[in-house]
Amino acid sequence: MKEIPRPSKRRLVLLKRLLSEYEEKTITSQKIESLTGWSAAVVRRDISLLNIHCGASNGYKVCELKASLDELMDSDSQEQKCCIVGLGRMGQALLDNTELQSSQFRIVAGFDSNVNRTEVLRSVFPLHPTTILESVIQSEKIEYAILSVEKEEAQPIATRLSSCGIKGIVNYTPCVLTVPHNVEVENVCLLTALETLCAQSSK
Repeated sequence: MKEIPRPSKRRLVLLKRLLSEYEEKTITSQKIESLTGWSAAVVRRDISLLNIHCGASNGYKVCELKASLDELMDSDSQEQKCCIVGLGRMGQALLDNTELQSSQFRIVAGFDSNVNRTEVLRSVFPLHPTTILESVIQSEKIEYAILSVEKEEAQPIATRLSSCGIKGIVNYTPCVLTVPHNVEVENVCLLTALETLCAQSSK
């Protein structure tokens, strides 16, 4: 499979979600354009990066497109373990999030610098002080972290996560994180999202 640029990969992840509820046997790039707002040319270019051989003239076979997207996302892979770091308001909301239940991702640990929170809060997975973050991540073979700490803690925690085997960080903080090239960061900040929308709509 060709090297896929990050913007294309993001669109393909969303396309996979869209197709999970699409009931027709084929779908055209024009139909995807009408459902997503991406141009048909961009759709065709993104799909051309996949391991797929069906032509675009009469539409893509949805089953083949899904299979190729599954291969890209490694959807049939073994369970991927995750942790939450930071159990303030955002972290506590994530404790009750059920979005991952039908996916291969499973949250197996939570961490907070406030030991009282780890003792008082209730969760289906263990909660630990951040003092033992490295040892738990390594013993549990955790590969992904959801970061929801206070902004002054964000970079120091991101550095620690990067040094103990974490492959990717979902960053709920407003901070721009500096991590090694082999660690991916996905920023999920409400303020940044709104500022991006504002910048795009003012063009």
